[in-house]
Amino acid sequence: MATTLQLGERMRSTYGSVDQGNQRPSTNIRSSLAGRLVAPPTNWWRMRSPYDFSKRDVRAIRETLFRTDLVEDANWLRAVGGDAADAIGIALKALKIHGMRNPLSDAVMSAVLCCAVEGDPAAKVAMLSALGRRAKIDPICHGLRLRWLNARF
Repeated sequence: MATTLQLGERMRSTYGSVDQGNQRPSTNIRSSLAGRLVAPPTNWWRMRSPYDFSKRDVRAIRETLFRTDLVEDANWLRAVGGDAADAIGIALKALKIHGMRNPLSDAVMSAVLCCAVEGDPAAKVAMLSALGRRAKIDPICHGLRLRWLNARF
């Protein structure tokens, strides 16, 4: 099993490093709502269109997820590192137990998002399902779900 250090090094070799120090918020956020400009990376899965994500955005999400302590699952580091099966499994369990309004849901779906953006078809299906559920409480997710339905990676 890979250690945290090995996963972090693998992520940096693939995506580079993100210095969050004095950096301004990403200008890649395409949203008409001003509140979304300050949204944390773990909320992007339910706010941004699938084609709005770059490798830099995936890296920012993963670095945020590596620092979170919300998820208590033995496979969490593998999920954050890009293992789609683990990410989806953790997300399904968390959504069943905690629902869509819990910050844990944002974290686990962000891990799934990274896998979906990288082209994993099962992660895309999980995104479609979660956005469909989220659309019941957040109407913007309905439009995002339609964009994900037609997305090709």
